[in-house]
Amino acid sequence: MAGFVEIPGFAEAVKRERTVRRQAWADVPLSICGVRVRPITLRDLELLEEMQNGFFCPWRFDTELEYLAHCAQLVWWLSDAPKPATDGAGWSAIIAQHYRRRLTARLAKDPARLARETREFLHGQFLDAPKGQSGSTSAASAAGAAYIIDALAAGGYSLPPSQLLDLPLTQLWQLVRLVQRRVFGVPLTNPSDKLATDYLATLAGNAGKN
Repeated sequence: MAGFVEIPGFAEAVKRERTVRRQAWADVPLSICGVRVRPITLRDLELLEEMQNGFFCPWRFDTELEYLAHCAQLVWWLSDAPKPATDGAGWSAIIAQHYRRRLTARLAKDPARLARETREFLHGQFLDAPKGQSGSTSAASAAGAAYIIDALAAGGYSLPPSQLLDLPLTQLWQLVRLVQRRVFGVPLTNPSDKLATDYLATLAGNAGKN
């Protein structure tokens, strides 16, 4: 009888999935490089795309410095630092720019940590995202926000769009997954499942060579 073989990385992946899903409802403080940030919302997805943040619109980072600049923009937007008024002029814009420069200088002190923790943060925020929602939210027929709100409505969630727009993505994605299973019969899968299937496929391939 063959002994138990642990799938590399599987236990850690399952633990992380459970932690992210649990923390989504526990209001656990989040931070990137020591800067407290709030969870991304559906409203943020649309705004960050309008701001041309490279993580939320089709973008190719040509240099490490460019990549870090978009990391810093994301941290600034999700932090409690003052933001400029809609028109981007006047004292509010000057104050916001001052705080943004200070925050950027702080983040620039440890670029490796900024890049790593931004990736980890985004991975958690999009852990349960529907396929095609981990990048740009634009679609041919409707904006990403409209797609999500429509999917939730199909599942019987009757919250007004204004409330849905400001729910954390980590909550919305879980609700959408459950709706897709209940209404459309889409099976629930986890990122850790891919680790397991890839590992088993590798074993099967190696066995076939022997």
